[in-house]
Amino acid sequence: MMRQCSVTSRVCTVLLCLAVIGVAEGGFLDWFRSNKNKGHDVCRVEFEVLDPQGLRLWTTQKPQMKGFGVELFINPVHGRKQQPCNVCRNTTEITHGKFFLQDESVIVKSGDILEYVIITDNGKTVQRHKPRKLIVDDFLIKPKGRCACPPGTVTPATPTQTAQQVYEDPTAEIALLERILERVSKKCAEGTMSNYLFLQTDRVDGPADDLKKIVLNYFQQRDALKPLAGSILSAEDGSDGIVFRVANIIDKLKILELARQENDILDYDKLTAIGDMDIRASFDDE
Repeated sequence: MMRQCSVTSRVCTVLLCLAVIGVAEGGFLDWFRSNKNKGHDVCRVEFEVLDPQGLRLWTTQKPQMKGFGVELFINPVHGRKQQPCNVCRNTTEITHGKFFLQDESVIVKSGDILEYVIITDNGKTVQRHKPRKLIVDDFLIKPKGRCACPPGTVTPATPTQTAQQVYEDPTAEIALLERILERVSKKCAEGTMSNYLFLQTDRVDGPADDLKKIVLNYFQQRDALKPLAGSILSAEDGSDGIVFRVANIIDKLKILELARQENDILDYDKLTAIGDMDIRASFDDE
């Protein structure tokens, strides 16, 4: 009798396992997986500084994203835990497939350091994203009342188009060199210039060879930067990113010009000038 029960028990166990496997293949285990991260993917955030005052930013709505917000600080002081937020806004309104935020009163100038945290809402959870930096350049400043990209009238240049313009169109290359010479003259007036740049990225650990490979891969994936990949000499850890050295100052300025639409590569000299590479220290602990 006991043997019969034992056999029956094993049969029941096998049948139960087969049933669970069958249901799992049908997606039952998805019930156990958390959906809290769905709807928190963010496209690149575009910035526009309004002249004489004001700031506008926007991002394309990703699937399942219900709300978009920002906590932005202008020239934050390193190590200060309590610093008033200069632009703290959020919205659930979608215009032409984008979330728009605008502050009419804030004053932003060329050369200012913007540190910001993006906040997303998927209707169930709210997520604060990794802090990021942006150095305000002249090309971000627009006369007030004019939008840089009215919907349906302007098609942004793709990386391929940018590369073709710079490396195949003599007029575009001349314009690029003129901008570089202007930057050189300004840098000489400031008295500081190095061969270092800063790549904002979530991955900052690992041997130096791995870090250099990450930077090289970033360049290889962008047509406009690919011809300058050979200029990268070394890389090292930096808070929230990688500090890397290029062969010469002209290459550095070319990279800054070609990469400024991405907002990922920053001028290391401007960051170190204010002694603030650890941007996380400027925000309250969560």
